[in-house]
Amino acid sequence: MNFGFAEQINPDLEKLDFEKAISIGETELKKLPTTDFHSIIGKTLRVQAESLAAWVDNFYKIASKKLDIKSLYFEMNEFDINTDTWYIDTFAYSQNGGLDLEDMDWLGDFEADSQSETETVFQIEGLEKLQTAFESIELDTDYLQDSRDWCEQIIIAKFMELMRTAHLTAKQKGYSWATTPIYFTEHSYDFVVKSEN
Repeated sequence: MNFGFAEQINPDLEKLDFEKAISIGETELKKLPTTDFHSIIGKTLRVQAESLAAWVDNFYKIASKKLDIKSLYFEMNEFDINTDTWYIDTFAYSQNGGLDLEDMDWLGDFEADSQSETETVFQIEGLEKLQTAFESIELDTDYLQDSRDWCEQIIIAKFMELMRTAHLTAKQKGYSWATTPIYFTEHSYDFVVKSEN
């Protein structure tokens, strides 16, 4: 994780301006010699928003039988080192601890999760070439490392854009979780974003 790169786009992610964050990342990546990491440019995950929204709704209905859900948290797996599959986990809470980037410890106190309740995770598809790149490219030059790091930031931004789009889709379709505040980030990343409808 290149925290200098992250700091360039995190303010826009916080404002849910994913288009601007992605544009910054892709512009910086284009400045570097072409690598397999450049295949992220122009790709979108939003095409999976409808199926993600339905998957979340199924989990929400099951988890709602156990608790009165006040918030949901979504986490993309640590994709840069877990390259076989990229996926999203969901966690449910009977509280809404709020967004305080200095103290998000409450997210560890979930009361239901998708792997336990549905024995599933949501698979992210369409980025298989990048999964191979993260697994196999030898980072023997500065530009390869920078390409990898910018690609990582762009993937995180596009995952967050997918989450926001799925939340808006849930509202359009009248899904039961549509008005629930949601939080999302990549596993082990300390920058969390919140979406409310």
